[in-house]
Amino acid sequence: MKPVILFRASLAEENELAIAKKYFRVIQSRMDIKPDELVIPRYSALPYYEELEHDAETVGAMLINSYAHHRYVANLAHWYNDLSDFTPKTYFRFGDADTEGTYPFVLKGNTNSRKNLWKTHMFADNKEDMEKVFINLLDDSLIGEQNIVFREYEKFKSYGVGINDLPITKEFRIFMYKDQVLAKGFYWASHPEIIEEHKPDANEIPIEFINSIAAKVKDRINFWVMDVAQREDGIWRLVELNDGQMSGLSCVDPEELYGNLAKALNG
Repeated sequence: MKPVILFRASLAEENELAIAKKYFRVIQSRMDIKPDELVIPRYSALPYYEELEHDAETVGAMLINSYAHHRYVANLAHWYNDLSDFTPKTYFRFGDADTEGTYPFVLKGNTNSRKNLWKTHMFADNKEDMEKVFINLLDDSLIGEQNIVFREYEKFKSYGVGINDLPITKEFRIFMYKDQVLAKGFYWASHPEIIEEHKPDANEIPIEFINSIAAKVKDRINFWVMDVAQREDGIWRLVELNDGQMSGLSCVDPEELYGNLAKALNG
């Protein structure tokens, strides 16, 4: 099948659309999908993923990630058991976390978080804080509709703090096609001053660590993203999984990403 990108340009990063066009046929309407095409809905799969998958199949095309693929990485509860050795211990009920866990905790939705509201909607140093953060997330229009999860806080190497004391950690984003690394880069693109001073290098991530995670995920989704960070003790940890179709670039080079994705899909 010939790959094509269904691009929602309004959500794209600067120059990303132009670079994607160098390597793929790019369309901006599902009406332009042709038979025997492998559709990569960049920023355009949601909110009607199932309908898009149905429309593509109706004309004899298919999505690079099925809706089942997407649901696996988009919900922490679906992938946690497969990858619990690589990621912070997580509880899926308030009572379990409070009884068994060790403070601090970070709270988030199964899919999304409110990192920009770190002090009030994510980080809990004790039980009183956790109750407050939990209530705040229940009242949040996005997170309140998701199951809220409780993750034991692991202290990652930090370059400082941002708004609301959000730690700017040694964290990287890695785009994958099955078990193949396509491109990787520093996570915190919004902090160019840190990039300039510290020059975080994604090549420090041990390939064995990446491969161990990829071995667990490669048969569950085709085009995906892992976010990884290094703890203060030097151990690398998986922070999050995401769908490659809708993950922002962070500091990943779009030329490298789209060039390598084209190579992977064209054999």
